Amino acid sequence: MKVRRLRWILLSLLAFAGVGRSGGDPILAKDRPAEAGVALQQILELETTARLLAVLLDSGRAVVSEHLPLVEAPNRAQPLSADAFERQMADIFLSRSGIDVRDLDHAKVSARSKRLLRELVTVSREIVVEAQQEMLRPPAGGRGFIPAVFGARTATRFSDRTGVRLKQTALAPRNPANAPDSSEKLALEAFADSDYPREKVISEVTAKSAALRLMYPLYTTRHCLDCHGEPKGERDKMGYVREGLKLGQNAGAISVTIPLRP
Repeated sequence: MKVRRLRWILLSLLAFAGVGRSGGDPILAKDRPAEAGVALQQILELETTARLLAVLLDSGRAVVSEHLPLVEAPNRAQPLSADAFERQMADIFLSRSGIDVRDLDHAKVSARSKRLLRELVTVSREIVVEAQQEMLRPPAGGRGFIPAVFGARTATRFSDRTGVRLKQTALAPRNPANAPDSSEKLALEAFADSDYPREKVISEVTAKSAALRLMYPLYTTRHCLDCHGEPKGERDKMGYVREGLKLGQNAGAISVTIPLRP
């Protein structure tokens, strides 16, 4: 049978699946064709899982971002503890998804989703534990333990352990390893449009790759602007050229690739 390629933009994957909190109206199953050989319900469950993983990783990034002033302050007494990090990440994730990772047994998501979410929490905590000394003594002239570093380390280890690929990417990434592929670039160009609806994800399923891919947009926070804001073209404190981004502007995406079969 000829391979059919699906591309769609979802207003709210979680709202359709009955979990999470998001604005807008979801695209219903009847509005989308099923991929050849793959049950539509399975696709919907994988979409939900992919978005939840992206939200959880970004929640961890948000905790690291909020603690940057403390980490970079002179005479700091202690770094961000793993317990504090995990608690705050769980709180942010709960507020954004409606799911408490501390009580996944009662969450209305698939068993695969629960397993992957638990593993991402475990890996995120491990990365923070390993960065304790780095937070106390950032490398001279280095990047230190910033959200992008946390995200990259967590994504790499999680991908190695689970086979589910997480990746931070942008149209002009500072790290060449985060350069987008052709599909990611198309999604990033859509996100960069000022008229693009905030937090809409883009996902696709192909029989050829036997995987679901999802792009989750990221937006600048006040701490992001310390390095990525104005004045555009000038060097930030780590020596990179500032992009001149504005508060709330799209700053890239988290790419998630989940095999159709566990």
